[in-house]
Amino acid sequence: MPDALLALQRSERFDLRALYETSRLLSTSLDLEFVLNNLLLTAMSKMLVTRGVILLYDPVEAHYRVAAAKGVKDLPEGAHVKAPVVDGTAPLGAESMPEALTGHQLALAVPIQAAHRFIGLIGLGEKATKQPYTSQELEFVASLVHITSAAVHNSLVVDELQQANRDLDSKIQEMNTLFDLSQEFNATIDRGRLAKLLSFSLMGQMTVSKHLFVLRREASEHRVEVVASQGLRTLQLDETLTDRFWGLDELTLLDDLKPGDALHVLREHGLALALPIHHQSETCGVLCLGSKMTGQPYQPSDIDLLTALANLAFVSIQNSYLVEEQIEKERLEEEMRLARQIQQKLLPDTLPTMPGTEVATLALPSREVGGDYLDLVKLDDERLLLAIADVTGKGVPASLLMANLQACLQIVVPMELKLERAVAEINRVICRNTDYDKFITFFCGIYHQSSGQFDYVNAGHNPPMLMRADGTLELLETGGLLLGVMAGMPYERGQVTLHPGDVLALFTDGVTEAMSPDEEEYGEDRLEHLLRRHRAASAEVLMDALRADIKIFTADPETLSDDLTTIVFKLVDPER
Repeated sequence: MPDALLALQRSERFDLRALYETSRLLSTSLDLEFVLNNLLLTAMSKMLVTRGVILLYDPVEAHYRVAAAKGVKDLPEGAHVKAPVVDGTAPLGAESMPEALTGHQLALAVPIQAAHRFIGLIGLGEKATKQPYTSQELEFVASLVHITSAAVHNSLVVDELQQANRDLDSKIQEMNTLFDLSQEFNATIDRGRLAKLLSFSLMGQMTVSKHLFVLRREASEHRVEVVASQGLRTLQLDETLTDRFWGLDELTLLDDLKPGDALHVLREHGLALALPIHHQSETCGVLCLGSKMTGQPYQPSDIDLLTALANLAFVSIQNSYLVEEQIEKERLEEEMRLARQIQQKLLPDTLPTMPGTEVATLALPSREVGGDYLDLVKLDDERLLLAIADVTGKGVPASLLMANLQACLQIVVPMELKLERAVAEINRVICRNTDYDKFITFFCGIYHQSSGQFDYVNAGHNPPMLMRADGTLELLETGGLLLGVMAGMPYERGQVTLHPGDVLALFTDGVTEAMSPDEEEYGEDRLEHLLRRHRAASAEVLMDALRADIKIFTADPETLSDDLTTIVFKLVDPER
């Protein structure tokens, strides 16, 4: 046998033994780093090369990662190389390998594939002998890569599973952390405690020493409320900065800002990122964080945790506001209920009776308490006082002024002053005790049973309607200015004589200005027509007819637009 043939057979046996030993060694290991390093060293030692690299392809990021490298300083382990996927399994020479690899003194690249999956490339430099690769060497490298690709694939799958398990463990830990934090956040509505809890969570989970958490509050200055802040005592939140906050749509790294951005002031104070919090498609809060004390960059998992934590804090703080508002609402409702009870006690609980007269009243406030007032006081067996008033405004302020008027009337009545003098005294007290923009329209009159005479003073009030038994109408207008305009104003007394069958209707503008669904007012003409049509009925029946007519006209709204107050006073035959 010739020596050359013998040498060739020996070389082939050596190649087969090397392939077998490498395959046996690598197939027993699932350590990706061990498998790749041994594959690379075996190929380099067999080919007598000093430069070698293994690149693993990442299909998600569409680039190669240097997983193992020997003698290639410009391709350190962990570096990324942007290059396309290589088709086929045939070795690639320097002229046919991807351009991204040609500048690194690599002369040969062999694709690594397993189970129809492209894994990466093994690249080798020139041989130490400066000789080109022979077909036998190329076949050996291809065979070496082929028989070890399964080991690489299995190690890669194990490594991916281990990483997935680590990610899953991390997510479980994050979920447990968020669950524990949610219990603590939901256990209190104290915003001070919530702010401290958020600060401790950020420092513990993210290892940051600086943070800022702001919420959008339309009622506060600059529409912002600082919920939590650490290490930012000198930061001033002006309107330009807060407006920029509410324009954030996504996570913003402050180092990536364009010149002139209002958020630059945050970076000057050591903050690194701004994370907006969205609610109903609007930015309702912003969480700003400084750099980690470890110096590590923020990872996507960190951003996910921060987003969940910020939303958890936002919901808890919003709930604290809602609870406070509910408590305040219940407190106000209770106060209004008590005010309503007090105001009801200011109105006559029983109507005084007098032979030959009928009286009916109606008092409907537009709110819990109102600014309308009516009163009937039996001065003696012969005289009956009727009073009605309307205070400007509604609600509690109007009811307080109404109570003031009622107290004045109760004081003045026993003094037996002339009616016009009594009204002047009431006006003086009202002017002294109220602001310049608060007024009262007021009407009061005294009926004398023996003569049928009715003395009255109208202080700017809607003129009461006196519907005679024969259907003619008289308006009681004599008096003066409404109460509260100017102290010392004189008032004039009017006088009419009432006869059996006459009806006197005292009312506030809530009656005539009651609105229909078409925004039409009830009006004095409609009231006059109703009085004329029902003048023969009793005072109670007439009042029921008026109330029913207004209910139909307004379509019975749940809330009146104004207080509605009426007194119907009718003379009847005493014998009847």
